[in-house]
Amino acid sequence: MVLTEGEWLKSLNRFPFEVQSLPAASFNLIQQVGRLIRSHSCWGEVVIYDKRLLTKNYGKRLLNALPVFPIEQPDVPEVKKRPATLAAGRKKSVRPKRRGPTGK
Repeated sequence: MVLTEGEWLKSLNRFPFEVQSLPAASFNLIQQVGRLIRSHSCWGEVVIYDKRLLTKNYGKRLLNALPVFPIEQPDVPEVKKRPATLAAGRKKSVRPKRRGPTGK
């Protein structure tokens, strides 16, 4: 019988998400931020569009793993869907025809 690591952890009453997924996500996030900001003279922005970082318990753990820097949560405007009737009435953009391999 072959068990996956997740099944094995469950059999030990451990949570695979906390033991496997969360540390891996934390490591990847730290690594990506580290690639962006390599020294004190470097600067950059990390934009994460996942509100679970602020609403879930594990989000705090991920944020605490990052270097100390200001975290902003600006208001995001709502994206409104365009009604299908308006989209259907729009003219299509005109693109030039593609040329063949001979350029003609």
